[in-house]
Amino acid sequence: MKHLSILATFLGILLLFSNTAYSQWRESLDETWEQSKEYGKKGWEQSKKYGQKGWEQSKEYGTEAWDSTKDAWDSSNEPLSTPERTPQQIQVDQKEERFREIWSQTFEQLTKGVALVDDIKQAPEHSFFSEDKQSLRKDLNVVLDKTLVLLEDKSINDYRDKIDQLNQQISTSRTKIAQYREDKIVAPKTHSVKMTKAAFEEQIADEKGNIKHYQDGIDTIKVHFKERLQEIGVVLSLDQVDILLSRVDADDIIQMSVVFDVLKQITTQLMQLTQDSGEDIKQAKKYYGMHVVLLELVIYMQQTYINMVDTVYIKKIDSIIHSTIKTRNNATKYLSEEADSKRIASYQNNINALNLTLKTAKLYQKNLNDQKEQVEVAQKVVRKDLNLSQNTYDTVEISADLLSVLKDSKNSFDALMSLQVPQIVPFENIKMQQKYQELSKLLKN
Repeated sequence: MKHLSILATFLGILLLFSNTAYSQWRESLDETWEQSKEYGKKGWEQSKKYGQKGWEQSKEYGTEAWDSTKDAWDSSNEPLSTPERTPQQIQVDQKEERFREIWSQTFEQLTKGVALVDDIKQAPEHSFFSEDKQSLRKDLNVVLDKTLVLLEDKSINDYRDKIDQLNQQISTSRTKIAQYREDKIVAPKTHSVKMTKAAFEEQIADEKGNIKHYQDGIDTIKVHFKERLQEIGVVLSLDQVDILLSRVDADDIIQMSVVFDVLKQITTQLMQLTQDSGEDIKQAKKYYGMHVVLLELVIYMQQTYINMVDTVYIKKIDSIIHSTIKTRNNATKYLSEEADSKRIASYQNNINALNLTLKTAKLYQKNLNDQKEQVEVAQKVVRKDLNLSQNTYDTVEISADLLSVLKDSKNSFDALMSLQVPQIVPFENIKMQQKYQELSKLLKN
């Protein structure tokens, strides 16, 4: 019994000790688990942080790489191709791809245009309580505006934008050079807190290098621009491209040329649809009605240009001419009253500069008026085509007759574009060309 009592006591102590040890072990385990969770949580948050940072950097680097690739792609203006494809085939493929992109949206706008053309014929001249010809004409003009936007060639617009950006960078570099030259005057010859004269010379040299780089970029873009214009039927030399790009109406002239080129493609497609419609005169007239809307579009585009020349460009150039004459008259008056030889020389230099401005402004005015007259001549031809097309649309009941007129109209777009291509002649000298470009900036503003 005594042994059993001792054994029981020992087991009790052992059990108590085991419970205590277990409790301590359990607490230790729980604490370790909580610490593990905390460390795991911190680690996860850090992993997420680093991972997110890495992801953002990857996206940034990926975006930069993609942008660089796109820039290289755009600057080359040539898609990746297999050796078997000729440059002519590549151009055809690009043209077809662009047409596929705009066709469905253009078709939708032309459908709306046909409905409005039909409504305009039935509407009264004036009405207070319903739509009249004038209000419906405004609706048609909205459709024509939307269609013109669809027909714009973004690649040509990109060329103009890139040239403008590079010219702006050249202007910025020239401003920096002028500032560095001014700062260099008071700069010390040896090292100090301020930059030395040599340091300013280095920065001036760097900016001159930048200007050379930017100018090389402009020259390359102009070559691609010339090639793109040639694709749509506008054949110009690089010198003529320079002159065209210096004009304030360059965007208008290019847009009209681009639109004519696309209209030929659209007319070809309408011819195919008309032919496929067979004896279904209703469908055939629908497609022919779209051709009527295309002619309305051409007249609208031409009239927009004519109005812009008359109401904006010519008025601004007239203002420049009058201001220049007034300033020159003042200089001539002061010169006649001056006895000092240095002042006389300065006034004479001013008068020479003003004479150059006046001569260039008058040349600019002539260029604008000549181009406007060319567009007006072309517009008269289109109006005759439109009158015939509207009459045919109203009277013809045989789809074959519509197809015949469409074929003639397709050929007329080439003739119309040739009528509107400006007569571009070289400038007398580089000073006149520079002054012409300066006047363009004034006219744009």
